[in-house]
Amino acid sequence: MQLIPAISDADGPEPRPYADDLRPEEEQKLRKKILSLAADEVRSRATQLAAASVGSPEATPSSQTPKRAKLPQPSFEEVQLRVFDLSNSNEPVLVLTAKARMPARPNAGADPQYIVTLVARDDIYGELHKAFASVTDSQHLDVLPRMELVDAVDADGDGRGELLFRQISDAGKAFVLYRVIGDRLWPLFQGAPGQ
Repeated sequence: MQLIPAISDADGPEPRPYADDLRPEEEQKLRKKILSLAADEVRSRATQLAAASVGSPEATPSSQTPKRAKLPQPSFEEVQLRVFDLSNSNEPVLVLTAKARMPARPNAGADPQYIVTLVARDDIYGELHKAFASVTDSQHLDVLPRMELVDAVDADGDGRGELLFRQISDAGKAFVLYRVIGDRLWPLFQGAPGQ
């Protein structure tokens, strides 16, 4: 199923596409960078899940952080990368959605399939700055909803694009609208979950 947003405003600004057209080599370079950020997010979530299943938080005082070996690279599938120029400033905003799995570990149960949504801004120096990350799995949708990008839209008619997501959890589905400001996403609208 494909969602197509529509903004109804007869007197709004001239509509323009927010998709940023990149050369294939630029897109590959950005894809590699954002997948590296996504891998860090998945490893962090895998570490949290492993710690929660092994023992309680009381086992390690918060002032003592144990050193852990870096987890291996997750494998990604169903990778979708969308690149937007939301403010016509030539600083791309990247939105990655993907599914990921950690490599099987000896003497460990099967790791779940992770669902990743990552938003990052590419600055004028070619550095990616994470603005938003959501990593969940099908076993934890009650506490960590899945975020699906719908599209970039100009919801308030100011000529600047916002990111529209569909939030999916055990409680239902809702739409969420964010504006990218600097290295953060600011919520402009949060719908109530419903069927």
